[in-house]
Amino acid sequence: MLAADKLLLRSTVKQRAIQLREKELTLFNDNFNAVGTQSAVLAGFAMTSFAEIDLPHNAFYAQKACLHLCVTISICANLMCTASTTFVSVWGSGKALRGKDGSMDEAVDGMHAERAFIFSCFGVGLITTLLALMSAAWILMTLEVAIVATIGISWAIFVIIRQATRINAKFGLSRDDVVSFADIMQSAAVPSGQAQQERAGLLSGGGEEDQGDEQGELIPEQQRLVANVRRGAYDV
Repeated sequence: MLAADKLLLRSTVKQRAIQLREKELTLFNDNFNAVGTQSAVLAGFAMTSFAEIDLPHNAFYAQKACLHLCVTISICANLMCTASTTFVSVWGSGKALRGKDGSMDEAVDGMHAERAFIFSCFGVGLITTLLALMSAAWILMTLEVAIVATIGISWAIFVIIRQATRINAKFGLSRDDVVSFADIMQSAAVPSGQAQQERAGLLSGGGEEDQGDEQGELIPEQQRLVANVRRGAYDV
C-alpha cells in the first residue's frame, strides 16, 4: 500500500511539472503565431509593390536595382519567418503532446532555440520593406519630396532598431534568470518512463508473490475449493 502511494505521489509531481512546461509551450505558440501573421502581411505588401508598381522608363538603373533587391529580400525573409513559425508550431506541438516520455522538455527547449532565427528573419523583412519604400520614393517622387520621405523612413528605421534594442534589454532574460525545471524533472522524486514500468512490474510481481504465499498457507481442502471456484466448478 505504501509503495503504491509513493508511486502515485511521484507520478503526480511529474504530471504537475509537465503542466508547467505546457504553459511555456502555449506561450511560444502564441508568440510564433503573432510573428508569423505579421510576416505574412509584410510579404503581401512587398509582393504587391513588386507586381503593381509601374516604374518610369527614365529611372536610374541603380534605383531600380535597389528597389528590386530590397523587395526580393523582404519577400524571402518574411516567407522564411512565416514558414519557420508554421513548422515549429506544428511539429513542436506534435512532439510535445504525442512523443515519448521527456518529449515535452525537448519540444519546449527546441522551440526556445528557434526564436533567434525567426526573430532575425522578421527583423530583416521589416527593415528591407522600409528600404524598398525608400527606393520607390526616389523613383516615383520629385527630388524634394524624396528627400523628406527618406528622412522620415530613416527615422522610422532608427526608432525601430532603438526600440527593439531597448525593449529587449528591458524584458530580455539571461540564462541565469530563466526558470528551469531540470531540477524537478531530473530529480529522484520524479520517475522516468522506464523507472515507472520497473516499479509497476515490481509492484505487480510482489503482489503475485504475496498471493502465492497466501495460497501456500491454505490447507489442501481450501486450495481445492479455490481452484474449483477459478475454473467455475462448484461442489454442491
